[in-house]
Amino acid sequence: MDKKPVPDLLIPMSKPTEAINKLIAAFRTASVPLEMKGKESVIELNPVGDEAKVVLVLDGALNIYRTADNLRFVRAAAPNLFGMQGSPFRYNLYQFRSEKGSVLETLPFSRAMELVSEHQLFKEVLDFQTYLSDFQAYRTNLLISKSTYQIVCAFLFELEMMPPEQRLRTSVFNYIHEHTHLARSGVMKILSDLRQGEYINIENGKLIAILKKLPREY
Repeated sequence: MDKKPVPDLLIPMSKPTEAINKLIAAFRTASVPLEMKGKESVIELNPVGDEAKVVLVLDGALNIYRTADNLRFVRAAAPNLFGMQGSPFRYNLYQFRSEKGSVLETLPFSRAMELVSEHQLFKEVLDFQTYLSDFQAYRTNLLISKSTYQIVCAFLFELEMMPPEQRLRTSVFNYIHEHTHLARSGVMKILSDLRQGEYINIENGKLIAILKKLPREY
């Protein structure tokens, strides 16, 4: 049995919605609709032979996957924006896919930077970049050098923090698997043991609630 303790879940800073909305408002003076085709359309933030662009997520969400192994990094819901880093290296590490029905707009990265300067939005850019950096560090801390039990517990906490309507549409196993690629047998055994111990309530594969504090050891 794995005896590593379950760490306290460190939560990154809250999404800076006000800063994001200010940036989006400025950028929409120059942005144009981004047409999507199919259920999940791949978005190129730094297309070969073309200028880097910033994408505004006005409604719906982008799903971000790690290119190397198709591991889902995060679902980034509106309001949101991507492309502010202007880094081909970073964009090659991840693939951005729009959800069906999402409303997106785009503008060139260079124009976005001009608008930041014109509207004196440097603090908003810093707040947003700090948030992205914190979230990436949070994900890395969650997955690196952790036991299967620790990772499962962390993603149960993530599910618990979701809006109820989203959580009740989300399969617990699928959510954990697509974000971690952990083996099905190990994840299902841990979930079964936590259910039997009446630590969690799962119905039809969906998390209803965490009923009491999860054990620090498995």
